Amino acid sequence: MSLFDIKRTKFNSSEVISDFSHFKRRLLDEVYETKDELQLVCSSTGIFEQFIEILEGLFLHIRQTQTSAPKIRLLFPKSKKVNSFLEKTNISDLPSVEIQYIHEDEFQYFIAGVDKSISLFSEPRRNFERGFNDSFFNVISLKDSVIWHNSAIFESLWKQSILENKVKDLSRELNRNNVSNHNFVRILAHELKNPIQPILGFSDMIQNNKRLDSDQKNELLKIISRNARKLDIMTNNILDYARMENNIFNLNLEIFDIVQVIEELLGDYTLQVNKKNIKLDLDTLSKKIMIKADKIRIIEVIDNLLSNSIKFTERGQIVISVRETDQYIVVKIADTGCGIDEKNHKKLFSKFYTTDKLGTGLGLYISRIIIEKHLGRIEGRTNTDGIGSSFTIKLPVK
Repeated sequence: MSLFDIKRTKFNSSEVISDFSHFKRRLLDEVYETKDELQLVCSSTGIFEQFIEILEGLFLHIRQTQTSAPKIRLLFPKSKKVNSFLEKTNISDLPSVEIQYIHEDEFQYFIAGVDKSISLFSEPRRNFERGFNDSFFNVISLKDSVIWHNSAIFESLWKQSILENKVKDLSRELNRNNVSNHNFVRILAHELKNPIQPILGFSDMIQNNKRLDSDQKNELLKIISRNARKLDIMTNNILDYARMENNIFNLNLEIFDIVQVIEELLGDYTLQVNKKNIKLDLDTLSKKIMIKADKIRIIEVIDNLLSNSIKFTERGQIVISVRETDQYIVVKIADTGCGIDEKNHKKLFSKFYTTDKLGTGLGLYISRIIIEKHLGRIEGRTNTDGIGSSFTIKLPVK
């Protein structure tokens, strides 16, 4: 969304500042007051150059207050000018600072988010060659919808940058292993855009549609959150794959309630199953079943299996059952979807195998590695009545 579009909206709790020098002074004051997190985006080298003095002042301030420095995330274009500046300031050496790079954007803008309580924007009114001082549209906003909108943009760009780096690393790895990766990288690029589009589209709707009530906005925010989560899972899958290929994949074991974890996951998918008019049920004989495992990884596996079941089930139900025996904790996800072709059973958990034209073929492969790392087993098969499929996880009781 262009800031020229923003300026046509009603700025409740917002201030438009015509003088660029005054805006930069206000910006410096605000960023100095950051307590928790500062987010900065420069979409181009040209706009970056306009804020170099601000960035120099900010980085000097950070070095002087390292012990109390807030978390700072920076999104900059990758260019000689930016690299030279970062090398000169050595800002990337500071533990509180994270930097990701984005592609040079023809739409030139600067966005700063301070503690998710204030947003500052700047965008040139005309081409840089015609001069800067009086040619910027600048806004400082306390309006929640504006802050949420720009925070969503930042998070999308941040995740996109991380994922793009992982795709490039994976592409190089595939080339080294003589694996054909053209189609795989194309699929990942497509998948990357899928969650970003609703994040940006619905955040724009929340900001500009004055007729939305609070319940409608909350529903849209849930969709935004779900797609951001999908993007995060994609990133983690690629990172997990790279770790597994390089034999640096480790588990962080902890004791947790697996029933509670599954209940929380089911809640995340309420909107999707309601939209498809399918039932999603949990079948367990115990309200609490404790297990010692890597909680994040187990969530990743169950989430992947549940997501696949919902994707391939158009009617009927999905049942997740949890049982505890003397040797195993058994989690089974059974659906009434399209089932599994018998000829594909042996290939289900293979690397890059997928029946989905836009799937990456990593989800089940990574799930198998995670479960085997726990000394457990995972299998998938068509249900005995020929309707739908079942995936079963067996984790040893420790």
